[in-house]
Amino acid sequence: MSDAAGGVRGRDFTGYRIAGALSALLFLVLLAWQIVFMLGGGDTVTPEVAWSSAATEGPDTPGARTGGGTLVAETLTARTRLQDERFRTGPSAEGDVPERALDPGTRLTTAPLEDGSSLTAAWAVPDDDSAAMMHESGRVEGRSSLPYANAALFERPFARDWRIGMSDVITHMGALAILGMAFLLSAVLALRGRVPIRRGKSGRTVKRFGFLERATHWLTAISFLGLSFTGLAIAYGETLFVPLGARAMGTLGWWSTWGHVLFAPTFFLGILIMAVMWTAKNLPSRLDAQWLAQGGGFFSDDGPHPPARKFNAGQKLIFWSAILGGLVMVLTGVTLMFPFYWLDLGGMSWAMLIHAAIAVLLIAVFLAHIYIGSVGMHGAVHAMWSGRVDRNWAAEHHDLWLKENASDTEGAR
Repeated sequence: MSDAAGGVRGRDFTGYRIAGALSALLFLVLLAWQIVFMLGGGDTVTPEVAWSSAATEGPDTPGARTGGGTLVAETLTARTRLQDERFRTGPSAEGDVPERALDPGTRLTTAPLEDGSSLTAAWAVPDDDSAAMMHESGRVEGRSSLPYANAALFERPFARDWRIGMSDVITHMGALAILGMAFLLSAVLALRGRVPIRRGKSGRTVKRFGFLERATHWLTAISFLGLSFTGLAIAYGETLFVPLGARAMGTLGWWSTWGHVLFAPTFFLGILIMAVMWTAKNLPSRLDAQWLAQGGGFFSDDGPHPPARKFNAGQKLIFWSAILGGLVMVLTGVTLMFPFYWLDLGGMSWAMLIHAAIAVLLIAVFLAHIYIGSVGMHGAVHAMWSGRVDRNWAAEHHDLWLKENASDTEGAR
């Protein structure tokens, strides 16, 4: 039975608004936690165990004479002079040669260290000589003196930049992008509510997508979800899943590592078929600028929707994100699956950075796509579920396309 004209307009979808408000609050808390965590500074290594020596050969052993821990401290201090500059420690025969670590018969024991942060703070403040040695020099080019081919592995400064990029930039960027998009969509649902069918359902439908189109969409969507979940487990598993226990984390990591590879071929097949089927219909046109200028008509129930053919500007943006971003993901992913076949170490590092960055951005983009196609818009989900949409929905969102397919309709249901 069809809805009365304006029937859906009168509905405010209160339940959806409440769910959106609760979700927005949750994601806001998670987003704030991420920002605090990001601005909290880098992690430091803090000792948790102290060493001390114990005598095993009676009161005259070195350990007993020096009180255990003192011996260890003095010995380790002397040994660190091996790392000092040559003019101080050798190789002069008159130099102060450090003794071996411990005398025979000395046994090391461990005990919990109450405050290891003080040691970490002391290590983090080098003396003048150490600071001079650690100071980053200018660009130096030349031939390595190390006598083997892989010397560059020990000399490339890009390793530090790669670590910062993976551990800090992309990790935080991904969390902010995903949580930020989730918060934004939840807030829109709470404030705007669902986008209604203004005239209500007509009871007549028009065919929007055929079986092959829907099968390809779901093949790609399910593959992408599998890649997303396994990728997030690999990237954020230590933060999200370690509290569940080491065994759970190990099992999840094993499944994610293999599952991430297994979902890749079907994802590539999906975007390949979509590119063949829909590229011609997703080329930019003058209608797209008008659609974007009016926000797709999503933010107001008054006034006409901007005209659109089978795909509007928003759907075109999603399409090209999937095709172009997906191709980059496939190329970099295959490169990582078969390392060093066509790229050197520097190229492999860039491939991993690009793969991770595009991945988190695509997840954020497709969150918006999932939202609009499900709870965000009344009647949209049927397009990829049954393949048929209500005529009033089609007239509001794809009026030019509806005129081209006006004969392909069903009677009232």
